[in-house]
Amino acid sequence: MSRRRTKVFNIITLVFIVLSVLWTLFVMLRFSQPAPLPPPALIVPTVNVLPSPTATFTYSRTPTLTPTITPSQTPTYTVTPRVTATSEAPAQGQDVTAAGPQPSATITDTPVATFTPEATTPAPAPTSNFTAQPTPPPGSPYPFIVRDQGPVFTTNFANSAGCAWQGIGGQVYDMGGQPLQGVNVHVFGNGIDVFTTSGSNTLYGPSGFEVAVANGINANSYVIELQSAAGTIISPQQTVIFAQDCGQNLALVNFQQMRPY
Repeated sequence: MSRRRTKVFNIITLVFIVLSVLWTLFVMLRFSQPAPLPPPALIVPTVNVLPSPTATFTYSRTPTLTPTITPSQTPTYTVTPRVTATSEAPAQGQDVTAAGPQPSATITDTPVATFTPEATTPAPAPTSNFTAQPTPPPGSPYPFIVRDQGPVFTTNFANSAGCAWQGIGGQVYDMGGQPLQGVNVHVFGNGIDVFTTSGSNTLYGPSGFEVAVANGINANSYVIELQSAAGTIISPQQTVIFAQDCGQNLALVNFQQMRPY
């Protein structure tokens, strides 16, 4: 029985010895290893701090309103004094030769009146419904004359071309002042040679006519005349000179019959 206990104690002792040796080896092995490296340092990025905007003081000059005094002229009535010399008689016993007459100045205020004429309204001119008929020039060989003493320039009103047009229009009247249709109208010059008849364009009147001479304004000159059916010239040749103006791109030429033809 004692041997059996001794054997158990021996086994326990052996186990402790083995454990002690293992522990000793572990400690020695642990100390024999190199020291562990320190953990890497954490690099924190540098925060860029933006400069805060600095308020800039701007000097602004505020204009000061200065009232401007405009002098107004107020008429002033001025009295012009007139000096009147008055001689006084010498006192009794006074030497007239030595002293002489002593004039005394007397100031007399004599206002001078100024007359301002009042504006008058002219009387209206008398009106008359009588229309004077043109008279033919003395010795005219033509049965028609040009009315209104020549062409009258105005803006284009008879078509929608506006300033992209230039032309001659008008009317022809008989001896009684009534529209006369069917008379040949001839316009020529600067590359234009056109015939039309009175009454062909009633936008100018019952005996109206129109001849386009250009697709735009220019300063060219043209000639207009009337002809009979046989080709005889029955009116003076009227020269039309344009002014290259959009407000005067239409020339109105009217003819009046003065005698049969």
